[in-house]
Amino acid sequence: MNYWIFIAAPYSSDMESHTAREIYEQRMQDKFWGLGERTPNRRNVRKSDQVVFYIARPEQVFAGTARLASDSFALNPKEQASLSHGSAFFTSEYGVSLEAIKTWEQSRPMAAMASSLKFIKNPAQWWIYLQGGVRQIEESDYAAIASGVGAREPMGRAAEELEPQSLFALEAHLEEFIAYNWSKISWGAVLELYKDGEQSGRQFPAGAWSIDFLAADKKANELIVIELKRGQTSDATVGQVLRYMSWVRENVATQGQNVRGIIVASEIDDALRYAARSLPNVSVKTYAVTFALQPADI
Repeated sequence: MNYWIFIAAPYSSDMESHTAREIYEQRMQDKFWGLGERTPNRRNVRKSDQVVFYIARPEQVFAGTARLASDSFALNPKEQASLSHGSAFFTSEYGVSLEAIKTWEQSRPMAAMASSLKFIKNPAQWWIYLQGGVRQIEESDYAAIASGVGAREPMGRAAEELEPQSLFALEAHLEEFIAYNWSKISWGAVLELYKDGEQSGRQFPAGAWSIDFLAADKKANELIVIELKRGQTSDATVGQVLRYMSWVRENVATQGQNVRGIIVASEIDDALRYAARSLPNVSVKTYAVTFALQPADI
């Protein structure tokens, strides 16, 4: 059994607009959730999987749960007409049927739960993990959301996966720095962040995991998994990148499209050096965090 978050986000066009709550309520009445052809994880949802529903801005709350009554399926013209309600937005090519729907009397604010959920790596920017339409989560996170109880200790990783030294405080902002300065980084002229509908390449969902950045090199027809080495061992980082590359190859890449990986680290130790040498599709880039004091005119 799998566990998922289905995300309802507000929609607006020249022809129609819907709040996230309106979209959620309509889908609950239909006992159906629409999926796009390129919705991440569309092919992986299965009958009897458990779902929790997230209502995006301005509410930003978890609203309820349901069980999937079907695998993802393609709608025939009659089903499309019936479930569209005369709206282009609600017209779906694919979807899943829902059963055992529960909408809670009291919605559960995401901001209050972010630090207790494993799939949220950076609670200070929890909203980036709730892009797109479908995100897979672990059973413990599903149980935490459904019950309103925290799911983990703050670090959320086994002690043997962590570096013995503490992170330099500024490194915690590395992901945000890269995101906002993408075009200024040496790869910026070649790589662009992958985008699929509302799902950006930052914290791209890969099963129950999140890729720090998924990028595309359109000229070379490649997808690139970029992972930041922050507070975990080199072995854990390499294994993570290889896992993500395999997932992207099977679930995102088109036929014949190459997938490679980039590890961004503050320094290269022997474990990372030897691993990178034996993996032709994985490269390592280092960065430097500097701090300087300048004389002040008084």
